Amino acid sequence: MTIAELLATLVRDYPNGVSFDPMAVRLLRQKIPFEDWQIEKLKTAMVQLVSGVWFSREMILDDESLLAFERQSMDWLMEHGCFSVERLFEDFHGVLHHIATPEVCAVFLRHLGYTVKTLGKGGHFCSLPPPNLDDSLAAISETISGWLEEADGTLTFNELEQAMPHLTREALESIRVQFLPEVHVAEIGGVPCWRSTESITLPEDFSEKLTTVVDTLVELEETVNAAKLEFSLNLFYRSRLREEYTLQDNDTFMRVCAKHYQGGNDVFLNSKKNCVKAKDLSGPGRRVRSPNTRFSNLGVPVGAELVFTKDRHITCVVLDGINQVEYAGKAWAISTLAIHLLGVSSVNGFCLFNYEGETLWERRLRLEQAAK
Repeated sequence: MTIAELLATLVRDYPNGVSFDPMAVRLLRQKIPFEDWQIEKLKTAMVQLVSGVWFSREMILDDESLLAFERQSMDWLMEHGCFSVERLFEDFHGVLHHIATPEVCAVFLRHLGYTVKTLGKGGHFCSLPPPNLDDSLAAISETISGWLEEADGTLTFNELEQAMPHLTREALESIRVQFLPEVHVAEIGGVPCWRSTESITLPEDFSEKLTTVVDTLVELEETVNAAKLEFSLNLFYRSRLREEYTLQDNDTFMRVCAKHYQGGNDVFLNSKKNCVKAKDLSGPGRRVRSPNTRFSNLGVPVGAELVFTKDRHITCVVLDGINQVEYAGKAWAISTLAIHLLGVSSVNGFCLFNYEGETLWERRLRLEQAAK
């Protein structure tokens, strides 16, 4: 029998998988004759999921379900560069035979030729190079940064989930922690939100009062910590400052204080180390996040013409040094314009417009490499 004939027979007679252990092989040969050399060929065409049991693709998904499974996977990859295996598993667990967990689903995806990487609490990310996973996650973080800027620094988590249906909550949180250190989680009006610390409008004299508090604590040889700063600032402002400005997270509060402190003491050294640690992503699968992409950082002047990569007849003109362009007589953020032109939910506009023969994202990577 040929390998194709053997596989068809196994699907028909052993839909719950087979084992290739010596004893199992002897029993299997009583019903299906095959040679020793064919075992490795069969293994190549099959995937081992759990307990040493091997399955062919047909034992896991029928043709129609496989088509839908791969179509959804490729749609997410083409649009976003990556997706959460957990999210795909949620959508297809009802038709996946012998696959009961996202971890096993990841094994099956690898068998189909996809690249799957595990990033701690973020779960399993599926991607296809190029770009690699790090660049895809960085592009997603750039998109979120653009949305935050357009939304005055605050987005509800529900809005993020709706805009990023290919990612789980854990995956989004992993991206926030690794690539968006200035963005924190806050409940505003009882609604979970992501908020940029740069968007928090504190009292005009906050830096002055904070510096007075810190220097007084240092002079009294007291430890400068979140509790003491909160107590002292509450007395100054006669209000619950952290509640009023939704700074309940200690790390975020200390980061904001470190940014506004104008004295000469190194009392925020630990906080600064923590910030560096959050940005130090040199471990496996991690990278240091660069500042947000801006036209000014790329040497793209106001008035420059950008060409849409999907249609050379579509152009726009740079309006400022950040991310604003003019198209059809209207001002757009570059990512918002790309979303409008493609009809998708999210995309990094810097990847889709050319300037001087290269995409803006390629220009950024080239300039960063040259700087290094």
